[in-house]
Amino acid sequence: MDNGSPFGTTGPAGLSRLSAWWTALGIRVEFIVPGHPEQNGAHEQMHRVLKAETTRPTSSHLRAQQRRTDRWVKNYNQIRPHEGLGQRTPGGVYRSQRAAVRKVALNYGPSLAVRRVRSNGQIKWRGRMRFVGEAFSGYPVGLKIKSREKCLVYFASGLIGELLESDPGGIRPARYARRS
Repeated sequence: MDNGSPFGTTGPAGLSRLSAWWTALGIRVEFIVPGHPEQNGAHEQMHRVLKAETTRPTSSHLRAQQRRTDRWVKNYNQIRPHEGLGQRTPGGVYRSQRAAVRKVALNYGPSLAVRRVRSNGQIKWRGRMRFVGEAFSGYPVGLKIKSREKCLVYFASGLIGELLESDPGGIRPARYARRS
C-alpha cells in the first residue's frame, strides 16, 4: 500500500490506526517505497481509469457527476471482468461478512512484558511515560528487555521499535515492512 492516509503515517512504525488494526488481525502490512507509485501499479491504474472515465470532462453539476461515478463503480464491480480475478467481477467474488470486531486480543507469551497503550499513545516503562504511537491506542504491546539500557517493542508479531533508558522521549521506530 502507499504511505499516505489512511494507511501510513509519519508516526512511530509508520502505521495508522487502520493499518495497526489490520496488523492485529494478522494481515501483513507492506508499504511501497515513498514516491514510487509504480510499485502499486494495479491500484494506480484503477485510479487512472476512474479519473479518465468519470472526470473528462466533468459533469455540469454535482448530482450528474455522482450518477456518472455510480455508473462507473457498478460497471467496475459488477460487469467488467478483471484479469487478476480470473476474468470474474469483484461483485462475483466478494462475499459480505459480519463486521469484524474493532479490537483484537493480542497475546505475547511469557517472555515479553505487556503494556496497554493509552489513548494518548503512551505506555509506562521504567517509571516514565513513553510515547509508542496513537495508532496502537487500546492495544497491548509486548516489551522484550535486551539490556538495562534497551527494550524492544512489539505489536502483534512485528517489531515496531525500541525504547532506550537514556532517551527521555518515546520509541525509536524500527523499519516496519517497508521496501528499500
